[in-house]
Amino acid sequence: MRIITPAQMQALDQRAIEELGLPGAVLMETAGRGVVAAITERIGARGDGRLATVLCGVGNNGGDGFVVARELHYRGFRVHAYTVGDRGNLSDDAKLHYKVMQTAGVKDRHYTKPPDKRDIGGLRRSLMRSAVIVDALVGIGAQTELREPSQTFAAQLDGRHQGLVVAVDLPSGIHALNGDILGVASHCDLTCAIGALKIGVLCGDAPKRCGELMVVDIGIPPAWVDGVDGVGEVMNVAGDAHLMPVRDERAHKGRFGHLFIAAGSPGRSGAALLASRAAMRSGVGLCTLATSGEIRSRLEGVVPDLMVEAVRGGSSEKQKVIKLLDGKSAIAVGPGMGTASAQLELLKQLVELSSCPIVMDADALTCLANKPEIAEGAPHRLVLTPHPGEMARLLGRDIESIQRDRVAAAQEAAVQFKAIVVLKGARTVVAAPNGRFAISNSPTPALAKAGSGDVLCGVIGALLAQGLTSGAAARLGVLVH
Repeated sequence: MRIITPAQMQALDQRAIEELGLPGAVLMETAGRGVVAAITERIGARGDGRLATVLCGVGNNGGDGFVVARELHYRGFRVHAYTVGDRGNLSDDAKLHYKVMQTAGVKDRHYTKPPDKRDIGGLRRSLMRSAVIVDALVGIGAQTELREPSQTFAAQLDGRHQGLVVAVDLPSGIHALNGDILGVASHCDLTCAIGALKIGVLCGDAPKRCGELMVVDIGIPPAWVDGVDGVGEVMNVAGDAHLMPVRDERAHKGRFGHLFIAAGSPGRSGAALLASRAAMRSGVGLCTLATSGEIRSRLEGVVPDLMVEAVRGGSSEKQKVIKLLDGKSAIAVGPGMGTASAQLELLKQLVELSSCPIVMDADALTCLANKPEIAEGAPHRLVLTPHPGEMARLLGRDIESIQRDRVAAAQEAAVQFKAIVVLKGARTVVAAPNGRFAISNSPTPALAKAGSGDVLCGVIGALLAQGLTSGAAARLGVLVH
């Protein structure tokens, strides 16, 4: 599924109107019918007198809702339609579909101010008895706290209803760009994004309100969506499984790369082991761990198929580093490595003396934040895997600003360091220097533990060593992780 901004969606709508000759009312009709198709696929095509409650605002989102109400009525549902806001503000397209809905036999209840106690009771009974509830109150244009009466109606969709609760485009009260909750926001079981997912549904607290995500095709050519500058997409196993390297049954270890890992220091040898084990589990043919001399003897043999070398770092070991890098197909550096001058020098050497891709994590990112010029030696060879704190240091910002717009932060870092950036979190963002990005929509609190990042570093390093591009290794690595 593609991810775009509200402004990009509005531009695509306008382009469809101008270049394809599709009037706005036709786009609205197609959107509404698509939402109904999604509903009937889940609860059955025949209404058989079941109740449907449709909440419509007076913007284009409400226009889609009028189509939904009419089409559900045609299918035998008993429809309770609510129009929330001043009907005098309806756009021409929405006004057309409002009149068609009424002519078809669906009469609405109209509110320009919050309903009184009696009417609230009636609304709640309608919602509780409904087989399906449709939220078409507020669309992608909302940027400030919801005003009344929309606020009161959105607040009623609090997640306690037995019927299927469906959002048209996105739940009312969600900021379509950053996922902020605009005072209140509805809780939905299914979000039917119109044309493409809006970036906000995958940000902040919004995912808790969206339920299942799907996209309703309204006739905009897929190539147009793909061609949007900085378009994103949702990562998923089904869509990215083709990235997995194919292994011939006659293959040998030399066919699957040799990963060089620089990690570990006294007191943090576990990070080196976690990264190395993850790399071996991820299919790399050979793996060499370069670590502190004080812990080399303790690590050797712990992972039987791992080669372990002692490297202090510093300018005196340049020739040793050159020798160790010979024949390596990728580098993973940082977990538990340390950030002293010797480790900083080692990081610089790994960048300057190699030509293969490099994944930087943990202490390597701290070194990079202190000496960003290091990245200049490896343009378009780096994969950076920061958590929000490390990203804040890389960009010279605070964590709160990073979390407020994670996609923008990842894109900024990708451009600054000419790297693929993996901003870790519940919904990890992978961003490329060309502005494109992907978001993982498979959150799991199982990863909320020490060492998870070290494992991800090893996984991505192994995939790089096996010949995947930086972008593919990052995406597949996040999914495998």
